[in-house]
Amino acid sequence: MNKKGSIKNVIIVVLCITVISMGIGFMVLSMRLERYRSEEEIFDVRFTSTKLMSSIKGGEKDPKSKLTIDKNGKILDMDFKLFREHDEVDYEVTVKNMGTVPASVVSLFGSPDFRSKDTIKDISPVTISISDISGKLLEPGEETTVKISAIYNKIDTGIQKKDAEKKVTGKLGIISESKN
Repeated sequence: MNKKGSIKNVIIVVLCITVISMGIGFMVLSMRLERYRSEEEIFDVRFTSTKLMSSIKGGEKDPKSKLTIDKNGKILDMDFKLFREHDEVDYEVTVKNMGTVPASVVSLFGSPDFRSKDTIKDISPVTISISDISGKLLEPGEETTVKISAIYNKIDTGIQKKDAEKKVTGKLGIISESKN
């Protein structure tokens, strides 16, 4: 009987520990589910960083450029100063979904619109090209890159002036939408 009593006590202790462990596990799971249920959906797609990839000089002076992101990350200020034919500046700009919901980039819009005929004529012989990430789906925390290039093209009007400096400024913004 002593052996049967000790086996019963071991079984009772194991069952008690199992019930207590299940209670603690249920409590932890319940708290996590409550946190997820009460978590607010946040929609936030923004520019997070800029990186100068290359700067090629066509003459004696290096081209100058500066890209800055405004404090809320929605607008990118661009400032390019190119001096001669074949000057080129290339940047890589990171766009990140800082929110908690999936988002899609609808488009990047420039001011001025660097694809319009009037703007192309105004900034000639410089061209600004911006890679197209329209339609790119970004999960929360995911990022993508945009390439921005400013190129001083060859002038076909004969001899180029020694100082043919061209300054181009503009802004770039993000239009995005939530996929929830």
